[in-house]
Amino acid sequence: MVIAENHDGHVYNWIMFERETVEFVLRAIDFYVSLLGDESRELAEDPDLASLITDDTRRELGLGRDKERANRLRQWIKSKSEESGDSYHVDISMSHGTVRFIKAVSLLYLAKLKTKRNRLASRPNVTTSTLSALDREISRKEELFSSSGVFKNASPVQLLAEYGEAPGAEEAVTPPQPNEEIALLTASRPRPVLVGSIEILDHELRRRCLDLFNQFQEAGQSERNDTVVSEASRILESRLRAVTGCTDGSTGKQLVTLAFNGQKAKLRASSVPSEQEAAQLLFMGTFGFIRNQVQHKLLGSLPAERTLQILGWIDYLLAVIEQAERVADSP
Repeated sequence: MVIAENHDGHVYNWIMFERETVEFVLRAIDFYVSLLGDESRELAEDPDLASLITDDTRRELGLGRDKERANRLRQWIKSKSEESGDSYHVDISMSHGTVRFIKAVSLLYLAKLKTKRNRLASRPNVTTSTLSALDREISRKEELFSSSGVFKNASPVQLLAEYGEAPGAEEAVTPPQPNEEIALLTASRPRPVLVGSIEILDHELRRRCLDLFNQFQEAGQSERNDTVVSEASRILESRLRAVTGCTDGSTGKQLVTLAFNGQKAKLRASSVPSEQEAAQLLFMGTFGFIRNQVQHKLLGSLPAERTLQILGWIDYLLAVIEQAERVADSP
């Protein structure tokens, strides 16, 4: 089912961003503004080119107008972030047009980061762990701005600083020289370098569980692996509480029902009813079968391989939450 895109004036009354996402967006806007500034400066410094640009042409290009818009948006987002204090999330309301602009500048900035990553990878002594960490973060940001939340069905706006399309396969391409800047939108990232463990994209899950898991493996305490699973399930429950706004003592099952069940669902994982129901069952099964076991009894020696598989599964469920559409309360 194809979902029609909202018009630019449509307002999302409540968008909950992670603080690190807000900081990334601010850096992306700064990068875009710098591109506009570079172009204006280069035109001003070249008298031959500058003579071709009349006042009417400058107004038509809209460089100053777009730069002013970006700076205003940056200041507004920064003020909202500061209002949230040290909170893990920043609550913002914005129009669909603003969402499209943020998506565009963020994808452009990601393309720049890919070129930097590729240059780093060309060095002879770069470690695989460094490349793996960079690839993980780039993948996470690509997933966020391409297919998560309000960005999922938002088409990026056409930016004034956007670069050309990638050349066709039939065209001869001259490899860039070491110091030559390549077009950002043609930048590609090599196959990610994977380290010898499962790739966890969620920051909180990675920070709170992988270090704990590695500690138990190094100490030969595999009988404590159920502690890792228990911690992961608490993160999943906490994330559900955050997105549903539930602050009472609801159980995991009740939280899942509140989030995904029927016409009053807080989260819409799919516009297809059967898929929405299936998503609810996935979470129900996780809490009922995996979480309840580690909460109510000691599992003994849980194999490391199974522990990592469960972490990967919970990482996926956290991504489902992040990518699901937030449904406003009915009036």
